[in-house]
Amino acid sequence: MTRWTTQILSVTALIGLLLGIVFAAGSHSSVKAAVVAVSVDAPTQVVKGGEFSVSVDINSVTAFDAGQFDVSFNSSIMQLDGVDPGLIDTTQIPVSIWNMIGSDTCRVVVNVPGIPGVNGSGYLAILRFHATSSGVGNSALNLSNGFLNNNLGTEITATWAGDSVNVCENLLIATTSLPDSVVGSAYSSALAATGGNGSYTWSVSSGSLPSGLSLSATGTISGTSTTVGEFTFTVGVTDGQLFDSKVLTIRVIPRLGDANDDGVVNAADITKTEKIIVGLDDATLGADANQDDVVNSADITKIERIIAGLS
Repeated sequence: MTRWTTQILSVTALIGLLLGIVFAAGSHSSVKAAVVAVSVDAPTQVVKGGEFSVSVDINSVTAFDAGQFDVSFNSSIMQLDGVDPGLIDTTQIPVSIWNMIGSDTCRVVVNVPGIPGVNGSGYLAILRFHATSSGVGNSALNLSNGFLNNNLGTEITATWAGDSVNVCENLLIATTSLPDSVVGSAYSSALAATGGNGSYTWSVSSGSLPSGLSLSATGTISGTSTTVGEFTFTVGVTDGQLFDSKVLTIRVIPRLGDANDDGVVNAADITKTEKIIVGLDDATLGADANQDDVVNSADITKIERIIAGLS
């Protein structure tokens, strides 16, 4: 091998080495750093006048040192009470300063002491709100003007996502009493609630309905009762988050006009009712044939009509 050949091979090897370095550098620079996700986590629903907290979450950050962001909301139905420190992994993230920069926007600045930086996931801050007592409705919680930087003072690429919260009336069962059920007759009575999100699921949480009656998930008590008596039970309702319960009673009475409670309505019930009216017998539920809560001559007429098939 000649001296010139050796020199050509050396130059070729050097060019190959340089190209390898360039390609390696280019390949390395094409690997992008993972984008950090920052998002608001708020309760779906809160009760008017109640207090609640909202976290500003951060996911998989590296060497985080400081940051800032704006949070906007509907100030007519919710107000900001304070901003508490965040936590990434096991490191507290102090809130350096926060301030309302308008009636419905808060700016928050967070800063980790020192320059080592923090790695991990958690939340940048906790925002404490209360729902006003004067309004209900939905409020968006939007993040804007967000900026994060690492311990070298370089911006950390991030996405910023908001959330929303619905301020509602407190969920309450509006039903206060239930009509009587007549044994052997079809019965149907709907329960009512107010507040919440308006989509309710009902159940019996304690006690028992009269035999033959049941409560649907949509809040209707129906069926044919088979046993006379007074039945007390507790119903509950939920809209998926809020809950209320109430003790209710259904009174199952004998067949109307069956004054002597023998299972049939006939002339004997007229005699029984007459004796009740003049005080010779105690009143019975069946004797109140017209259900006006008093036994008198009107019930005699009603029983006669029942016997004749007129009512």
